[in-house]
Amino acid sequence: MTGPILIADLGGTNLRLALTDGSATRAETSIEAGRFGGLEDALETYLDGVPAADRPQRAIFAVAGPPDPTTIAFTNRAWSASVAGLSARFTLRQLAIINDFAAVAYALPHLAATDYRAVGAERTARPGPMVVLGPGTGLGVGLVVPEGSGIRVVPGEGGHATLPAQSAREDAVIAYLRGRHGHVSAERALSGAGLADLHDALRAIEGKPTLRLEAAAIAVRAAEDAVCREAVDLFTDFLATVAGDLALTAGASGGVFIAGGIVPKLGSLFDGDRFRRRFTAKGRLAGYLDPVPTRLITHPQPALLGISRSAGSILENTLDIPV
Repeated sequence: MTGPILIADLGGTNLRLALTDGSATRAETSIEAGRFGGLEDALETYLDGVPAADRPQRAIFAVAGPPDPTTIAFTNRAWSASVAGLSARFTLRQLAIINDFAAVAYALPHLAATDYRAVGAERTARPGPMVVLGPGTGLGVGLVVPEGSGIRVVPGEGGHATLPAQSAREDAVIAYLRGRHGHVSAERALSGAGLADLHDALRAIEGKPTLRLEAAAIAVRAAEDAVCREAVDLFTDFLATVAGDLALTAGASGGVFIAGGIVPKLGSLFDGDRFRRRFTAKGRLAGYLDPVPTRLITHPQPALLGISRSAGSILENTLDIPV
């Protein structure tokens, strides 16, 4: 089957959509999920702007959480939709569902030098696995493993692994988060809501009155407010610890990449040298991690890039939908 493929990165906050021919994308757009009552309405709005001759019959959707071949359920938004229902409504003959950070992981081998910047001093990547993690509405994690002349992407739910502490101060913060959430996953600190919770925890530990601030407000106030500044530093330290753990686990000699919306919005508040010090703080294995590059993805739509460049292989493993 030929013709354009609808690709979508369906985040909890923004829906990013495009058409692809299996290499380049076109008709890219990003729309706020909160404008719509459900996924079907958002897709209808996008496809209404596509000429009839370009209406896709195949689609690939990247969604946060473990992919389900029958249902799209959002981890951080109260939306769900059946694959059969979407296929019928939009006349799709193939619809593949993949993890959102698997989509970003597919992009890693295709990133140009202008699509990322070094976090800390630049290192030279060596052949081997690559890891991506991204704080945003949640915390996504993906792994790329070399396989023959190509790659294999290994999706997972690493953002829900337990968050470790490295100091008494961090012990106290995690104890606060445990009282609020029960299990304290990495995502509980490394997300937009997580940064806000870190700020809450620090104020509580200091005996200060409750003052709930969202992530954007914390970033704005960090230059003058010591608790906001510490919350950003703590966020940086936790992110580096999780990144280092992933690099050790995967043997990520090809590099660790940071994606997601939070770190770019922190701007100069995100201290790359601080990140590197904590990233390599693994005792006897510090020297093992020192050569591993750590990079912030600056490409505006890495998930769409990854899906587009791998669309053919993804759809090869997707069954046709009976009509």
